[in-house]
Amino acid sequence: MEEIIEKYIKSRLDGVKMDEMEDTLRQSRLRLGYVTSKLLQEGKIRKIENRYYPTSMLLEKEDGEVDAKNRLRSAFL
Repeated sequence: MEEIIEKYIKSRLDGVKMDEMEDTLRQSRLRLGYVTSKLLQEGKIRKIENRYYPTSMLLEKEDGEVDAKNRLRSAFL
C-alpha cells in the first residue's frame, strides 16, 4: 500500500489532499494517515498546509511559495 500511495502522490502535480486520496484509493483516513506519516518521516513526501507533495518535485522559494520542478521526469520515480 505504501508504494501505491507514494506513486499516487507523485502523479499529482499540484499536490493531493487526504480526502482526495480517500476517494480515489478507497482507503480509510486512518490507513492513509499512517502511511503518509511514515512517508513524511522517511522524507519521501512533504506536507504543505493540507496538501501532500513528493519531495523530489518541490522547490521552495524564500517566501515559502512552492513550485513543481521536473514534473514529468519525476512523476513516477
